[in-house]
Parts: sequence; structure tokens; C-alpha cells
Amino acid sequence: MDTKPCAQCGTDTTCSHPSTAQLAAALGGESMGPEVLPGSRRARLEAKMERRTIWAGKAAARSESRSARARNIGDAIPFGQPILVGHHSERRSRADAQRIHSNLTKAVEELRLAEHHEQRAGGIAAQLKRSVFSDDTNAIEALEARIAQREAEAERRKTINAAFKKAKGEAPARFASLVATGLLTQMEALSLAGTMASMRYERPFPSYSLTNLNSSVRRDRERIAALKLQQDRTETARKQGGVKLEGVGEYVRITFAEKPAREVLEALREAGFRWGGGSWVGERSKLPAEVAEFVPAE
Repeated sequence: MDTKPCAQCGTDTTCSHPSTAQLAAALGGESMGPEVLPGSRRARLEAKMERRTIWAGKAAARSESRSARARNIGDAIPFGQPILVGHHSERRSRADAQRIHSNLTKAVEELRLAEHHEQRAGGIAAQLKRSVFSDDTNAIEALEARIAQREAEAERRKTINAAFKKAKGEAPARFASLVATGLLTQMEALSLAGTMASMRYERPFPSYSLTNLNSSVRRDRERIAALKLQQDRTETARKQGGVKLEGVGEYVRITFAEKPAREVLEALREAGFRWGGGSWVGERSKLPAEVAEFVPAE
């Protein structure tokens, strides 16, 4: 049975280090994510996260090795033993001191490198959790779920602002009433009260926070519309034999049902075509022959 190298130490043997999937779950929380297709952006990011995790494990191992070398050299020197100037041991003692210094310096450098890769891996894991990529298999469903969540949060903030305005007394008494009615938890009330006092807001959630939520909802709706249009174009291309050519006048849009061969992609780039929205766009007069042969005759 083939074994996959450990993401932490790079060995093929069974060890106690967590797998990349376990690391992502620990950093980002468990969630029912989309099916990861080969070559998708999510797949590339997961591969990048795994590489960073492996690099971090190897750097940490090198750091420990350097530290062990320094300890071994130091253990051979009697505690408190100074360098005896003029003694036959002076040269060796100075060389040992230099080796200890070099190994410890390198150990610190490797440890910092391991921490750097761990932070990058954690950042990618957080990005994978919060992001919805256009080539995710459940992109539309995930965007719709995020829209519903943000709309519910916007309504919740409006309700809290209205209840705060209606409550009587100073800010502490008003927050106490919101906690009593269950609109806020004690921790949320303390956090909002501190923010209001420091930023001099008139309500728990200022208007810009609601504007930002509504803007996010609008962008997600626009993404859903673009994804549905892209899916329609891809389905039409599949029905037309794999390629759809559309456009009136000087420019055309080319949509492939499946990712074409590398030669076709290189020909499109050389002809000045640009990728965007799931299609290639460029001048009709520069349509490469590698693509024209797949386009049905009009």
C-alpha cells in the first residue's frame, strides 16, 4: 500500500503529525465544502497549502537538528569552563564556541522560516474557508447561502438599532435591556458598548456597516448572474460540439465546453485573445486556425 509523505516531517512512515486536511479543519473549522476538481483554483490553493505545511515541517526539523548539534558541543564542555588563553586547548575551545554560535543562529533562522510557512498555510486555510470560487462545483448554492446569511445579519442589526433607540436611559441601561430581551449576549453588548464609546457612534451598528452588508449581497447576486450566464454558454458549447462562437462585428467571444489542449490556449494568447468570465474574447480577424477548425460553419 502506497503511503503519502507526512505534511510535517516529510517521512513515509506513520507519525503523530496531523494531515493537511486535519490542519485545514483545525484552522478553518469543519464545513461541507465543494467537490475539489483537479486544476480548479481550490485544488491549486490546497496544493499550495500542503506545500507550505511540508516546508514548515522540514524547516522545523532542521531547526531542531541545529539546536541538537549546539547542545552536543556544549555538553562536552565542563560547566563554567573558560577559554584558557595560551593553553593548547584554546584553539579548540574557540572553534567550539563558534560552532555553537553558528548552529544556534541557523536554528533560529530555520525556526522563523517554519513559522513563516505555518502562517502562510494558515492564511490559505482561512481563505479556503471564507471564499467562494467561480469554479467551485457548488458556487451558486454557496453564494445563495451567503446572501441569505448576510441578509439575516442585516435585519438583525436593524432590529438591534431600533430596540436600542426605543430603550430608555443611558447607553449602559439600553444595552442591559437588549441583553435581557435576548437580542444581544453579554459579550456582544460589552463589545458594542466599547466600540460606541470609543468611536462616538449613536447606535450599536452604524449605517456604513449595513451599507457594507448590502453591497456584499449585491456583489454576490451579480456573481450568481454571471455564473449562470457562463454555465449557459458552456452548455451551448457542449451542444454545438464543444465550442461556441458568438459576437457581432469586430470582436468575438469563444466558449469551450471543456478545457482545450495547450496548443489551442497558446494560439489564443498569441492572437491577443483574453480570458474572462469563462470565455476568450478577441478580434474576429485574428481567430487562430486551431480554433476555427472546431467552430461549426454558419
